[in-house]
Amino acid sequence: MQNETERNTQGLLRLINGPSDLKRLSVDQLRSLAKEVRELIVQAVSTNGGHLASNLGTVELTLALHYVFDFACDQLIWDVGHQCYTHKIITGRKDGLRHLRHPGGVSGFPDPSEGPYDRFLVGHAGTAIPTAIGLALADQIHRSRRQGPSPRIVVLVGDASIFNGTSFEGLNNLGMVRRQLLIVLNDNSMAIDPTVGALARCFARLRLSQTYDDLRRSTAAILEHLPGIGRSVEEAMERLKKHIRMVMPGSQIFESLNIPYFGPVDGHDIGSLVELFNGLRHIEHPVILHAYTRKGCGFAPADNGPSRFHSTGPFVITDDGVIEDKPSQTGRTFTDVFGEAAVELAQRDERVVAITAAMCEGTGLRQFRTRFPDRFFDVGIAEEAAVDLAAGLAAGGLRPLVCIYSTFFQRSMDQVFQEVALQDLPVIFCLDRAGFVGPDGPTHHGLMDIGLYRMMPNMILCAPANAREVRLALEFAVRQGHPVLIRYPKDLAKEGPEQQEDWCVPFELGKAVVVRDVDRADLVLVGYGPLVYEALRASEVLASMGIEVGVINARFASPLDDRLVRLLDSGKRMIVVEDHLLPCGFGSALLERAVDTACKARMDAIRILAAPRVPFRHDTRAAQLIKAGLTADQIVRQARQMLALPMTV
Repeated sequence: MQNETERNTQGLLRLINGPSDLKRLSVDQLRSLAKEVRELIVQAVSTNGGHLASNLGTVELTLALHYVFDFACDQLIWDVGHQCYTHKIITGRKDGLRHLRHPGGVSGFPDPSEGPYDRFLVGHAGTAIPTAIGLALADQIHRSRRQGPSPRIVVLVGDASIFNGTSFEGLNNLGMVRRQLLIVLNDNSMAIDPTVGALARCFARLRLSQTYDDLRRSTAAILEHLPGIGRSVEEAMERLKKHIRMVMPGSQIFESLNIPYFGPVDGHDIGSLVELFNGLRHIEHPVILHAYTRKGCGFAPADNGPSRFHSTGPFVITDDGVIEDKPSQTGRTFTDVFGEAAVELAQRDERVVAITAAMCEGTGLRQFRTRFPDRFFDVGIAEEAAVDLAAGLAAGGLRPLVCIYSTFFQRSMDQVFQEVALQDLPVIFCLDRAGFVGPDGPTHHGLMDIGLYRMMPNMILCAPANAREVRLALEFAVRQGHPVLIRYPKDLAKEGPEQQEDWCVPFELGKAVVVRDVDRADLVLVGYGPLVYEALRASEVLASMGIEVGVINARFASPLDDRLVRLLDSGKRMIVVEDHLLPCGFGSALLERAVDTACKARMDAIRILAAPRVPFRHDTRAAQLIKAGLTADQIVRQARQMLALPMTV
């Protein structure tokens, strides 16, 4: 009998091509399947890179949810989306996971274009509860006009996104829902870094006070007292409270909002999870199930170092179990250089402080946090609060560096306008991952920051082209009495002897620098940020054809250097290249300035190479730049067209 069971549980994953296949397994087989799923996730991430620790922590939760619910008609909403790899494996995309985040493979986030099981394209935190409420309210309206059962709605909230402000705004409005809605709180005490803040500390104290036996007793009591026939949710909760030691904070926090709370339970006990979901799915009222999980569970390196393996590049596991990063391009990234420069700046200027939103590692601030713990502030997943905090610090005479990915910084646009730009406060916004970000795809590209922030009063926008200019930009920013936004990509930063040339000079407000002489050139290439190097490569190709081309490193999108307009006015032709959307970017700013100054240049004398307003799916950053036409080859092609030259040599 034991041998038969072993045969039945070997290679189970090869039999799973959709959720219906999962439902044919026993609970014991689900446990074996969980191991296989973990092995596939580790294999896929080690080959392609991706979010590892969070996905290893949600294997049992995801399998149990698909075992009990039918998400072909029920709806599973993710918060945050990067914990969805098991979900993709179960819903017919396991082969796509082998090419995770690469062309031909699946995205690292829920994506409705991949099939019917992904309801929203999700990449940011705090969105699921409010959108699930909207789905529930839509069903309430439709239900009055049709017959038949309603689809069940499940929200899986993880990686500390429950502490995001929009999550609490959603909870505050949960009372509008008068039907089933299950919120599963995946509590792993981690976002990207260990979760911070008073609410997180409350949850941590509760977590530390619970033993494994406590969780088993809690689960048993919940199952015993779940609402049944003739018993209301309120009655069930009263019975439950008598059997579970309510040391809080979970129960008090949520029940003070009049939301029935069950837990905490073991998020890796798949048998109990199946029983719990079977009971909770029948409650026609919003409820919360609080489950403890371990980020990185089942893979010792990620279990012991969840921050290191939150989002990782490809890696190999040696014979002695050591994890080694796969060889890639050598050199320091813009993030590395920024982190070093921030520490150097803080050493020289005691006014400099740093703020991040659950992104200490990702924004390069680890050394800053170690060296200046009293001048480092992590507000958790709360970008809006980070900006307001910075406004207060700046008003108090300090020079705050607000270090956030460009994509996440979009969430704080109103705070930037109201609390910083209108007040003309000297806050320095350091936007990492500006432009194309590669495998993380459309939810994470930083392609809108120039357009969003150059319209704001008093705001200075600049972009360093290389490692040396990162330091120069920071030194410039800290001298200003106005808000400054510095953008830089997820890429290697050029450095070395070539960066000691004449154009790597200190930043001057609104002043571009000439990289290659423009006086004798009929065509001028203008690069904003690191794409100046694509302009340089294009100029070398054109020079080999006997075409004299000038190159300018624009440096500033606001204020613009009027010399650029004067060059157009003098009859020069110009090609602008930028790692940003075409609408409202640097090139648009230049056109607006030309109109304002009554520039006499014909509009066919300027071409703008920027990203079209379409989603760019996961790929390498280099491939995305090629698809957007932001390379030296495309610049040369545009130059040939402008100069009426043959398209072949």
